[in-house]
Amino acid sequence: MRPADLAHTLQPFILITEVDDGRAFAEHIFQRKFRQSAPDFAHHIVAFYRHREDHLVPVSYVHFTQHSPTLMLAGGGCTDGRAFALMTERERQLVNDAGGLLAHTQLHGFAKFADRCEAFGGYCGDARASAVHASVGYEPTEHPHLIVRWHKPLAPARRAEIVETLRAIGPF
Repeated sequence: MRPADLAHTLQPFILITEVDDGRAFAEHIFQRKFRQSAPDFAHHIVAFYRHREDHLVPVSYVHFTQHSPTLMLAGGGCTDGRAFALMTERERQLVNDAGGLLAHTQLHGFAKFADRCEAFGGYCGDARASAVHASVGYEPTEHPHLIVRWHKPLAPARRAEIVETLRAIGPF
């Protein structure tokens, strides 16, 4: 199953949405992963697990930042293993078969912000996260840890400009 298949396999128990206050929902996940506070500015994409009909539990988070009219930065991707453990065995299997929640959280952001940029940039030094990033279309660049997801056809010179812009920003 591909990551894009979320809607029909996970929809009964997973909700992915943008929230105004990412810290209110995902600070604990971000702190455990990065040992610092989640960003306090837009845009926060959170995947929630429907633990009970009236109880949503944040389980995955990605932050998107509009850097320029043509470039969106994506970072801070993390998943809460403790929330994942609340799922039934069948639900965990469906999530794993569908490519994982971090992939779907990113794909949600890509779809939501696609009309706001030519590409999404990120940094990743974690092997496990790198595999997730590759599964959702990120490509490595010649710069260590710098990755880009192209979603519009761009000339090689334009791609090189975007990569150079990302390199100049540094890790985010």
